[in-house]
Amino acid sequence: MEQSNYQTSFEGYDPYQNKKINGNSKLKLGCFGIIGAIILLVIIVLAGIFFVYPALTPNELKGDLMNVAVVPSKTGSAKLWILTDGSFHYIQETKSPGSYSVGNKCLFCKTWTYVYDPAGKTIINTFKTEYESIITQSWIAYGSGKVWVVTGGYDENEPRIFVYNAETSEQIMETKDFVNKYPELKSGITDIRMDNNPDKIILSTKDGRTGMIFVIDEEKMYENESEYRDEQNKDKDKKVTVFTLGDEGSSGPRKKLYKVTGPKGEIKDRDVSSYLKDAKTLMFFSKATAEIQTPNRVYIEGMIFYQDSVCCLIIHQDGAGKTADRMITCIGFDGKEKWTAVQDELFEEMKVDEDDNPFSKIFFMKNNMAVSRSGNLVVFQLKNAGVIGFDYESGKKLWELEF
Repeated sequence: MEQSNYQTSFEGYDPYQNKKINGNSKLKLGCFGIIGAIILLVIIVLAGIFFVYPALTPNELKGDLMNVAVVPSKTGSAKLWILTDGSFHYIQETKSPGSYSVGNKCLFCKTWTYVYDPAGKTIINTFKTEYESIITQSWIAYGSGKVWVVTGGYDENEPRIFVYNAETSEQIMETKDFVNKYPELKSGITDIRMDNNPDKIILSTKDGRTGMIFVIDEEKMYENESEYRDEQNKDKDKKVTVFTLGDEGSSGPRKKLYKVTGPKGEIKDRDVSSYLKDAKTLMFFSKATAEIQTPNRVYIEGMIFYQDSVCCLIIHQDGAGKTADRMITCIGFDGKEKWTAVQDELFEEMKVDEDDNPFSKIFFMKNNMAVSRSGNLVVFQLKNAGVIGFDYESGKKLWELEF
């Protein structure tokens, strides 16, 4: 399928919304006229929703939120590249003597990629990408001055990748161009996905290569995880400092915040939380030291979702148990809390309510939430809900987009 470009002014996601089509409707001969009229009406309504309405409302974001990339601009104001699933999803049941099956299906299968100015509340550019079947996984990331959109293969959908110039929104590459650029991929891509921290594209090919890693910021291909790790460990003895959360007691929901300093190879991508309370054990196993931060504060069910050389951002709760409010707290590198965004400033879906939704625990929701920072903008996104922007210095909510 070709990708079309419409110029305008502007590791829980459930797109199906319980729409259901039964594939075993039993028809009586005298009902053909009525059934035909209903089908025609459905076609007209769907055509209106998926073709007429978008044409009449070019400045509205459409579809179910999948992912967002924050892209800095030369003017200093960040833009959002927003990826949504614009398909019409339904569940099809098929019944026949001796068999029964249920499957997710879609009509008008497509994704929308929006370039959005949150300050001006305008869509700068829109890209529509059509697919043959449901889109199960799609990712978007910014790196090396480019925006990378990756969609996994499924059913009739081939693995796909699109690359854009982040400043001009011009498409630079699509799948075939990417394959031609890297000889290792010449046999064709069989599987593709994206990992974060840092942003990487993981690929498998038709000639049997698996787990190849393309690092977006470097624009470099590694044959496998081992080769990638060897490259990263070249400066493994370099001293770095990272934020880490550890249990207050032997275990439990109460977490304390530490800054850990030690060799990059020992602490950068390793879990040292179990050693934090014993300086000798931490030094023995990780050659590192730890310093507690915000000593009078605990972060219930806390999890660090983002950190850099300036700050870290923690999502945590105001209490333990089956019901609680969630919040986001920003801590500067000096170890002092800058601000906290409470539940009322976030999406209602963030609340913990295990009686109504047993999947509201952070363990189940963590892959649906993301926090990032670009300059003075902190962006929080929740799949199938929306995106919120906060001022980094004050924590003031700047804007909110709901889907």
